[in-house]
Amino acid sequence: MNITYQLMTSLSFEEAHVLFNRGFEGYLMPMNLSLDTFIGRFGNEGLSPALSIVAFDGAKPIGFVLQGIREADGQKISWNGGTGIVPEYRGKKLGNGLMEAAESVLREHHVSTATLEALSENKAAIALYEKCGYQVVDDLLFLRGNGILDAQLPDLEGYELQRIPAVQSIGSNLFPSMVPWQTDSSNTPKAGGEVVLITTNGEVEAACLIRKKQVFGKDAEGITLFQVRENGNDGALSKLLAHALEYDRPITRTTYNFLKGNGRVVSCLLALGFENTSVSQVFMTKSFGI
Repeated sequence: MNITYQLMTSLSFEEAHVLFNRGFEGYLMPMNLSLDTFIGRFGNEGLSPALSIVAFDGAKPIGFVLQGIREADGQKISWNGGTGIVPEYRGKKLGNGLMEAAESVLREHHVSTATLEALSENKAAIALYEKCGYQVVDDLLFLRGNGILDAQLPDLEGYELQRIPAVQSIGSNLFPSMVPWQTDSSNTPKAGGEVVLITTNGEVEAACLIRKKQVFGKDAEGITLFQVRENGNDGALSKLLAHALEYDRPITRTTYNFLKGNGRVVSCLLALGFENTSVSQVFMTKSFGI
């Protein structure tokens, strides 16, 4: 083999699309995206061909790492939005070299922390990332709660409920910045994200970042919960979740890459009837000391 590495800009989008789908063939969660959906991932999820790496055997593309960078609190944070190797080249110990080439790009752009998610059951991938210096920060939950969870929403009892577009939370301190990439408020506005806050005397007691699936003029079909910020006020937290997730509606509610370490919220959801699904991931980070 004659393995070299180049930026993904060396491929056309059509070539990169074929490589992406081949790279995920036979995986635990195989992906077979259309060309339009594949291209859309770059804009919707903040990925960049100029930051992404392709491995070649001679002139043949055989593997890739998709990457994006965002800034928060004066620091650059990167995300590995997908690592794949085509089936006939798996098991040849190419992962380390691919990750090292991807990391060199991040260092060139002065990234301080690299982040990624991996399926919890993909022990081989987790072991590879740990070998490359990543550490598991937390487990990520995909919970589901269907139907009416509480026929009567709790009275706000002096609290005030506010709803704002998620884009208005970018650059604020409403939510932490070191979170799974797709749950950050800088990404969710692209998919119609909304922040729901519960306050007293102008002070935020709890806030959550959600996305609602709804057609204008019709009832909501589902709500996805990405993040929750809370300060230990059990009453405010339970009221926020009930109203934001519309417990009184016959809809589907899910969490997406939700940090298990946010245990008080997880306990509230499980107590109301949310259940674990078959999907779970781990959130991993690596610091470059910048």
